[in-house]
Amino acid sequence: MIVGYVNAGDVVEAKKLFDEMPKRNLASWNAMITGFVRFRDLKSARKLFDEMPERNVVSFTAMIDGYAKAGDMASARVFFEQSPDRDLVSWSALISGYAQNGQPNEAVKLFIEMQSRKVKPDEFIVVSLMSACSQIGNLELAKWVDSYVSQSSLDLRRGHVLAALVDMNAKCGNMDRATMLFEEMPNRDLISFCSMIQGLSIHGRGDAAVSLFDRMINEGLTPDDVAFTVILTACSHSGLVKEGCRFFDSMIDVYSLVPSIDHYACMVDLLGRAGKLKAAYELLNSMPVEPHAAAWGALLGACKLHCDIELGEEIAARLFELEPQNAGNYVLLSDIYAATNRWLDVSVVRNKMSERGVRKIPGCSWI
Repeated sequence: MIVGYVNAGDVVEAKKLFDEMPKRNLASWNAMITGFVRFRDLKSARKLFDEMPERNVVSFTAMIDGYAKAGDMASARVFFEQSPDRDLVSWSALISGYAQNGQPNEAVKLFIEMQSRKVKPDEFIVVSLMSACSQIGNLELAKWVDSYVSQSSLDLRRGHVLAALVDMNAKCGNMDRATMLFEEMPNRDLISFCSMIQGLSIHGRGDAAVSLFDRMINEGLTPDDVAFTVILTACSHSGLVKEGCRFFDSMIDVYSLVPSIDHYACMVDLLGRAGKLKAAYELLNSMPVEPHAAAWGALLGACKLHCDIELGEEIAARLFELEPQNAGNYVLLSDIYAATNRWLDVSVVRNKMSERGVRKIPGCSWI
């Protein structure tokens, strides 16, 4: 009954029933904790966990999964280390958490540790590992994972496994391998096309990305807002203004999609890099909603690239209101002044940073 209420989305009734139970066993405690975790109520889940008379691997795994999905990887790791027994689900929860929360190196380290403990990973763990490799962009590691998967008993014909393999190889630069896997796929969907398009974009093959997007449409697939974000980004990175404008227009006129702030930001970046600053500025002002700071920041960067002082000053003034503590905006305006030898204005900007307590984070290089 507790599980039934949780599955029906009524965790309040589930807790009421749990409180009325004259005698509770381990299964009932775990069901209630899992219910709280499912609905992101970690405070209540933790309270029950601390009150449990006994715990097992299911109890610990529920808490690991809850904290990982909430982005609190430090707490998830503590529960993982405290667990007396770790099953495949607990390893998977932590590895997935690291991969999804921007800590791919930790995901890879944990996978290697799992291998050293002779724990055989399943397809879900391997897919999480491939996602982590995609974020790192490490070609050698990607080749190792690819080799491991090819020699394992995992079924590469399963859609999500093959899609992850294509995505990993594409983002890590092994485009030949990614292309071969992509062409061998029995059913190519929107996700696999976008993985290939993004891989081509990352590695400077904008023309090929555009051709693949057109092929995707010719094969009868309907692009969504994510697909348009991917192709507009590819056009921006490669300076393909004509193609980018074509896709942006088709998004509205052909597919009746409403461009998001991110789509507008891509177009501003594309037009700005190409020196079409006025067109980019007019596009921002035509947006149905207020542009976010990233969109204005992209145009300010373009003003620096093309030394447009007048427009740069106007955009910087907006950014100082939107992000008064973002040092990057001050530095960009200062660089625009410096490029035209307006050193007095450079000093004014630097003094403004000091008055507002804004500090530029110093960069570093491993070269």
